[in-house]
Amino acid sequence: MKALLETAIQCLKDGGADYGDARIGLYAFQNLSMRDRIATNLSTNRSEGIGIQARIRNGWGFSATQQFDPDGIRLVVARALKIARASATIGLETPYAAEPVQTVEWRTPYETDPFSVSIQEKLDLMSSINEILLRRNEIKRAVTTLSFRREHKFFMNTEGSYSDQLLMRVDGMFSATAVGSSGFESRNYVLTPLNIGYEHVLRTAWQEEASRVAEEAIEKLQAPESPEGVTDLILLPTHTCLVIHETIGHATELDRVMGWEADMAGTSFATVDKLNNLQYGSSIFNVIADRTITNGRSSVPMDDEGVKTGRWHLIRDGLLTGYSTTRGTAHYIGESNSRGCGYADSWSSMPILRMPNVSIEPGEKGSPSLNDLIADTKNGILVDGMGSFSIDHQRINFQFGGDAVWCIENGKKTNMLRGFTYQSRNPEFWNSVDTICHKGEWCREGVVNCGKGQPMQQAQLTHASSPLRLRKITFGKARI
Repeated sequence: MKALLETAIQCLKDGGADYGDARIGLYAFQNLSMRDRIATNLSTNRSEGIGIQARIRNGWGFSATQQFDPDGIRLVVARALKIARASATIGLETPYAAEPVQTVEWRTPYETDPFSVSIQEKLDLMSSINEILLRRNEIKRAVTTLSFRREHKFFMNTEGSYSDQLLMRVDGMFSATAVGSSGFESRNYVLTPLNIGYEHVLRTAWQEEASRVAEEAIEKLQAPESPEGVTDLILLPTHTCLVIHETIGHATELDRVMGWEADMAGTSFATVDKLNNLQYGSSIFNVIADRTITNGRSSVPMDDEGVKTGRWHLIRDGLLTGYSTTRGTAHYIGESNSRGCGYADSWSSMPILRMPNVSIEPGEKGSPSLNDLIADTKNGILVDGMGSFSIDHQRINFQFGGDAVWCIENGKKTNMLRGFTYQSRNPEFWNSVDTICHKGEWCREGVVNCGKGQPMQQAQLTHASSPLRLRKITFGKARI
């Protein structure tokens, strides 16, 4: 692989590229799903190829091929150079940040390759989960899925950087649907998506979780519909995951901030004039961008532009202090180096700006536990899991629902509610945070299907937090 990259880089240099890079991707995907007692999907796929980027003056060219030989490499490089020369005639100035030369050889920390585990073993696990869910007569539909992905990427650029990086991804979920005279309701369990091996599956208490989820699906079916009003909210990490993703992660992607990217819910209100000026959240609210967290979905030591990744604050003490950047965007906020947020979801895709792992820092020492926080809340609602959501084209006005919600009355968790949603505005919402639980309650969750770009690319991110409380949030019943 390294010899093929060297051939590509030499062809780029010989062809007059001011900058160029080559990225080989060897991908494997496995998806399994089971509905009730029937396996509905068993698929294992592979995809391999090489993508070439070339820059001539201010013009960019990209081309890709699955032809792994010197002739194929020369052909695809020539095509990328031709596109770059054509692009350069437009005359748009697109500065590209200089980055130190580095060499990286790295593997996701894992113990067991999921692709080495038999399909039968995985099916047996899924079957056992569904059998537990279906023990209750009220449960009429049980669905379980497991997904595995291996990404082996080799990168080299004309500056001299080289990387050999392997990512192993594991995720899964199951759901139980209860049916009765009042309709139907579903309750989900989501295995925390991590970059890790099959040991993550083996260490999960699937049977215990299945029993709980079945009971809660029935409880949800029998619950009263949500009233309307204003209340305090306690959000669990399983829920804040998506809220962080939509209201902070995307809102601080610099291409959206600059107005260049408007696909998939638009641009961003958090424009560069607000950097170090906007009170995004309350004074105890701190948000970290991090591509180095162990087993994080977006964690790698080098991004797909040859940049060393790192960790930085997006929000510090409630103040907007940073953005996610690439080599082509960093200079717009006066930074000389990229934050390492270039990512391509395939060898056939160009790297684009993607958010890193974005997480809310836990409360300081002495902050309460979740039980303490519930006990300290006279009247409120506890939200667990991800439900429906919508957000406007600048990520200001939004509505979220949970997978399961419970009332809190006089400091105690009581009955469930059906059809609950809450509505708020960014950044008023995050300024309503008055308590964040301590580090011991901090949990990682994730998003595995983040779409962006045309043609669309899919990214995967870790979003962590401790349970937190927000004061006086408007809520009501979801309306279809």
